[in-house]
Amino acid sequence: MLFQATVGGSVSLFKADLGGSVEAVLAPGGVVDEFVPADGGIVYTYMEAHMPKELYLWDGRETRRLTRFNDFVLERWRLRRPQKFAFKASDGEEVEGWVLLPEGEGPHKWVLYIHGGPKTAYGEGFMFEFHLLASRGYAVVYTNPRGSDGYSEEFADIRCRYGERDFQDLTEAVEYAAARFPLDRERAAVAGGSYGGFMTNWIIAHTDRFRAAVTQRSICDWVSMYGTTDIGWYFVEDQICCTPWRNRELCVEKSPLYLADRIKTPTLIIHSIEDYRTWLDQGVLFFTALKLHGVETKLVLFPEESHELTRKGKPRHRVENFKDILNWLDKYVS
Repeated sequence: MLFQATVGGSVSLFKADLGGSVEAVLAPGGVVDEFVPADGGIVYTYMEAHMPKELYLWDGRETRRLTRFNDFVLERWRLRRPQKFAFKASDGEEVEGWVLLPEGEGPHKWVLYIHGGPKTAYGEGFMFEFHLLASRGYAVVYTNPRGSDGYSEEFADIRCRYGERDFQDLTEAVEYAAARFPLDRERAAVAGGSYGGFMTNWIIAHTDRFRAAVTQRSICDWVSMYGTTDIGWYFVEDQICCTPWRNRELCVEKSPLYLADRIKTPTLIIHSIEDYRTWLDQGVLFFTALKLHGVETKLVLFPEESHELTRKGKPRHRVENFKDILNWLDKYVS
């Protein structure tokens, strides 16, 4: 049996047998994505952080590249390779991260970008929006805090503790990166989608260090999330350890909506109207709360789009989404 697994920031292909033996088949250091066995070998897609996805063939001895669909991108634009870093968190656990720097000496304006999940991971995959930000002069800091995939199950388990060790890891990653890379501490923003949107909301409710925030398909209220999300009613109970009827105080305690009176950071809220994972009410509730508390905010809604806007949305909507983000950052961070 062949299967993929995330190890740190890489995704490799492994083989397992019924006896429980597991060995790496393809571990090239980047991200092995789709794959299919073919004539004794494997056809697969592969990408790296500075190299878009292409199709490859492994014949059991060596690898051969089959396509060059994205060579024009590499020829037209100079895509920079992110720099990896790792640090010991305050509890002794190692946390990995990356910094994508734009051209020039700096210090650079920059964005802390937080992944969704939370049990997913950043790393060696190609992220178009990060390169777009770098092309506009923004450095991008991204990391795998507690809750992320690719490490241990203990590392990934933040159930009942959202906004605690994960928040601390992100805070410590920011301090580590700002001390070692040419980043302007006074010109920083925070952004993320889904769980990353929740964490963006949580961060701006607990610190004013960022000049701007961009929260996408986010969660602000675990009470309403419980009864609407298509991921299943059990998700909130499993992850936050509360329901609207049992331990409701914890649902409220972990909901950025109820901390809106603390927020001062200018915040762009982006939501899809047909998002059934984190329903439209999450974005509207947060926008209303920030407006009522005098926070500079803007709500952007995309019709006929789902939770997958940035990955599978209509091209024109994806372009408008990036324009809105860049305009917001340019207004408040530059």
